[in-house]
Amino acid sequence: MKYLMIILSMVFTLNANAGLITTGSDQTSYNNGDIVTFDVWVNALNPDLDNLFFDLSFDDTQLSFIDNSWFDSDEVFDFFAFGDAFLLAPTTVAVETFFLNGITDVVGTSFKLGELQFTALGNLTNPRLDFALLVDAQNIYGETIEPQVLPEPSTLALFSLMSLLFFTRRSNNH
Repeated sequence: MKYLMIILSMVFTLNANAGLITTGSDQTSYNNGDIVTFDVWVNALNPDLDNLFFDLSFDDTQLSFIDNSWFDSDEVFDFFAFGDAFLLAPTTVAVETFFLNGITDVVGTSFKLGELQFTALGNLTNPRLDFALLVDAQNIYGETIEPQVLPEPSTLALFSLMSLLFFTRRSNNH
C-alpha cells in the first residue's frame, strides 16, 4: 500500500510545465523555399508573470530560421507587451517576452503569444516546432515564479482515490 501511495504521488507531481507553450504551423505541407509560419501559444499562464523566456527546438535539416521573424500577436501588441526571438543554437530558437503582467485580466490565461517564420529546406509535411526548455519566468519584481497556474484536478483526483481506497479497505475489515 505504501508503494502505491508513493507511485501515485510521483505521477501527480511530474512535469509541472507540460503544455505551457504549444505551437502549430499555418499549413500541413510546404514546398522547398516556402515560408513556414508557426503560431506560438501560451497556456494556463500565471497572472503574476511579467517576463517569460523559453527555447523552441526544430529540425535544421528541414527548416531554416528567418532572423527578425518574431511577430507579436494582436493581443500582446495591443497590451503594449512585446517579444523577440533569435537563433541560440543550430536547432534552437530562444524566445523572450516582456511586460505581460496583467494581460491575463484582458485576454485570459491562454492566448496566442506570437508567430515565428522559417524557410522550408525541402518538401515538408507537418513540420514541427517543439517546446524545449523553460529558461525563466519572472514577476514584475524580477523574481522567478511558476509560469503556469497549477491545476487542482490532480489533487482532487488523488484525494478521491485515497478516500475510495480507505473506505474499500475499511469495508473489507468489517
